[in-house]
Amino acid sequence: MCDTMVRTVAIIGIGKMGLWFCNYFSKKNNYKVFLYDRRKIKLPSINNRKKVTICKSFQTCVGKADIVIVCVPIRLTVPVINKCISIMKSGACIVEISSLKSDIFNSLLKIPEHLTPLSIHPMFGPGAKNLSDTKILIIPIRNEKMEENLVKSLFSEARTIVIKDPLSHDSIMAIILGMIYYTNLLLASTLSKENITLLKSVSGTTFYLQTLLFESILTDNSSLIASLLADNKHLVKYLRKYNEESASIFDIITNNKNMLETRINRIKKGYSSKKDIGSSYRKMYSIISKMNNE
Repeated sequence: MCDTMVRTVAIIGIGKMGLWFCNYFSKKNNYKVFLYDRRKIKLPSINNRKKVTICKSFQTCVGKADIVIVCVPIRLTVPVINKCISIMKSGACIVEISSLKSDIFNSLLKIPEHLTPLSIHPMFGPGAKNLSDTKILIIPIRNEKMEENLVKSLFSEARTIVIKDPLSHDSIMAIILGMIYYTNLLLASTLSKENITLLKSVSGTTFYLQTLLFESILTDNSSLIASLLADNKHLVKYLRKYNEESASIFDIITNNKNMLETRINRIKKGYSSKKDIGSSYRKMYSIISKMNNE
């Protein structure tokens, strides 16, 4: 498709990420955007409403689109994909953005040859403003090079990273999403009865950053958080290890304080051999400095 041709992007699901894609493509030249959601939703501000059409029917939204982006909860992704491919025009591209891939991937492999499927995972939330600071993961379906080039043409500012298969993707997500969400949910739950405003007012850097993290996680859709924790089959083994480590350190604190420093040094040594952890400390203060200057 030549660059001067206007492309139609259909976005199914007008949640936070659906609105992010709407604003992203409505700002780009040679794109117009169709939106559909089965719920009746009053849309917040959209950057360029002249290029955005809110469709009353699924058929109208999808039928003539060049690119269809599925932005629905993970459990609905496969049914929506199947509904889309039955009415999409030949040569169109269907994009799914789910945070878990294993249960979806077989459906992507069965998509008819006259359509181009893309499986991506934007490693950013709907608050992202500058894609040059972000990453988009690609899980190849049919043709890795072609699919990577297509993603780069759609999101040229972002860094694209290919993950070889859905199992590898979900195993990685168990750590970088599942573990982090689990840890921060526990922290948020533990501190829920405390005076967070007071604690923030007297806190130093680490507590301030940590509260930003768990509070931002709490703004995510509850069904997404639940799915990341309950539907990723790889997560259980990490949670089991996490809880074993937590119990072990708790036991040392309460019953064998003389061993605590030794345990801490062992943990520090394990990381120091892999990475300059001092650079993380400097980066933390660099982040705080930038935030204070905004």
